[in-house]
Parts: sequence; structure tokens; C-alpha cells
Amino acid sequence: MIAPLIAPKRSAATPSRARADLIETTAKAAMSLGLPKSTGQIYGLLYLSPQPLALEEIAEQLSISKASVSTGVRELVARQVVRQVFVPGERRDFYEAQGDLVEVIRAIYQDALKPKMSSAQRRLSGLLAALEVDRKGGTMDREEYIFCKERLENIGRLQDRLAKLLPLAEKFI
Repeated sequence: MIAPLIAPKRSAATPSRARADLIETTAKAAMSLGLPKSTGQIYGLLYLSPQPLALEEIAEQLSISKASVSTGVRELVARQVVRQVFVPGERRDFYEAQGDLVEVIRAIYQDALKPKMSSAQRRLSGLLAALEVDRKGGTMDREEYIFCKERLENIGRLQDRLAKLLPLAEKFI
């Protein structure tokens, strides 16, 4: 008689130090992109998981609420860095991380960094215009105006440099 194949029970084992550090690193990276810490933790956990995980398992292993996991997973799926997968015999939804880091970087660049650069350039233009209005309206003395304008122009030069690098970076990713 052949014994039926039974999937091993998943457990919320204590993560190794390296796994915990990577999960924390991805959490910090997510926060730097304006995403919740939990979203980065979810990606880090899924990236290091050899099998897909259900929402409940993710919540248990990260000690965060299932609602936070659900929200984070939806965000990651929308950014195409996590995908929903079918697990035979299971009714729950399971998820796995996009393993190709070049694709992850490309998705982050397109969805987060590129729009932020455009937004920052528009914001800087608005600040320079407001500075000019303040100067003409007399709400700012000459020294303060010159100082603020120099600082904003420095930011503008940095943005220009980054804008020139972006097309080059796009070729590499």
C-alpha cells in the first residue's frame, strides 16, 4: 500500500538571525519608499520562504495583524513583487515573492522612485515661485531670500544630476 502524500505542517519557527536581519532590512527599505514597515517585513519573509505562505502564516511569523498582512500583500501584489499562487488541496490564498531582484528593483523604480522624482521637481518649482512671491511681497528680507534661493538651487542641481542618471539607470535595470 502506498501512503498518501501529506504536506508538512507549516510552523512559525523562530527565524535565524540572518533571516530576522533581512526582514528588518526590507522593512527599512520599504519605509524609505514611503511604505509601511509591515509591507517590507512581508516581502522579506516571503523572499526567504522556500514555500508560499498564507496570510495567517505571514501574520503569525511576523507577529502582526492579519489586516496589516492583507493590506501589505495587496500593495506588494499591485507592485508585482509578490504573486498569489495556487497550492493544491488548499482553499486559502498563498503568496510568494518575486525572486528576481532585478524585476523587483525595476518595479520599485517604475512605481515609486520615478514618480517621486517628478513630484520633487514640481515641488521645487513651486517653492522657487513662492520664494519669488515672498521676495516681491516684502515678507522676506534680501539676505534670507538669497540664502533660501541658493539652497533651493542646490537642490535643483542635484535633481538635474539625478534626472540625467535615471535614463542610464533604466538601461541597467
